[in-house]
Amino acid sequence: MPLHRSPLRLPALALTLSFLLAACGGGGSDGTVDDIAEKARRGSRPTASKPATPRPGTSPATPQPAPPTQAATPPAAPAPTPTPTANKLQVLVPAYFYPLPGSAWDRLATTAKAMPDVTVTAIVNPSSGPGNKVDAQYTQAIRSFTGAGGKAIGYVSTRYGAVSQAKARQHIDRYLAFYGREHISGFFLDEMADNASKLAFYRELHDYIKGLDRGLQVVGNPGTLPVGDYAAVADTLVTFEGQASAYARFNPQPEHGWVYEHSTSKQAMLVHDAVDCRAMQSSLGTAATERSHTGWVYVTDLHYDYANNIGDPWAALPAYWDKLLGSVDALNKGQALPSC
Repeated sequence: MPLHRSPLRLPALALTLSFLLAACGGGGSDGTVDDIAEKARRGSRPTASKPATPRPGTSPATPQPAPPTQAATPPAAPAPTPTPTANKLQVLVPAYFYPLPGSAWDRLATTAKAMPDVTVTAIVNPSSGPGNKVDAQYTQAIRSFTGAGGKAIGYVSTRYGAVSQAKARQHIDRYLAFYGREHISGFFLDEMADNASKLAFYRELHDYIKGLDRGLQVVGNPGTLPVGDYAAVADTLVTFEGQASAYARFNPQPEHGWVYEHSTSKQAMLVHDAVDCRAMQSSLGTAATERSHTGWVYVTDLHYDYANNIGDPWAALPAYWDKLLGSVDALNKGQALPSC
């Protein structure tokens, strides 16, 4: 993804959201953590009981009550509509920092090894792409990270479909040649368009990647909810990239109902300006709701001022990085969130 983007535009775990309320101090209404958790506690809407039927031989004008031991039986609830499985949350890191010794790349490897139950995927971006030659520092960092259990995917800029297929394919091929298929798990197609006019470009690129290896992951980043056909040209789509305050209102309904036809792993979010641990946990709680239906997450306290183009939200890991992983792990296991 470019360093700066304009902000663009499940079954939830009820137990976990209750924990989130305790950890984060509650929220607002209409889709906030409080509201979703309350709905989860209440369960489905109660249905009215059928009126009692007169017993045979009695006048319809004077119906007899049912015997005291016979309670009126409510009608059976309709069968629920099947919904795609909610996968465990996993973490997608825009690792746009150089892997010098002692850098955030070392911390990525350390925490990947320490928390094997949380899948962490780091976006490798040596030079707005793979660059023209192997970078030994990246070679070491990627191998250390993947050896610890992490996954690495290569950054490919598509400029909203304006990059040539030849250029995009060259970058894809270089990542595999420079760093090896055993270490590169897929590709992050940044600056992805969101309209139907560019769909053919991304379908061709998707098919090229899958033709190299069906196991390569394709993550697209329109940064907003695209038209539904984009679900067929990426395994995962970043449907939100922006500030935490805006993500609290994220809602695909009703215009983008297609997201609910897929597993939660189809959607990712990249949230910045979550100023502290409590704000981070609130954003994770939003992702885990049935409304948001999102499976890949990243939240940072780093700031970006869109109006003045100041800041870089992906320049480092967040101050609460360990708490972020611990919170994802707790959400996945239905446990209490770590205290902030």
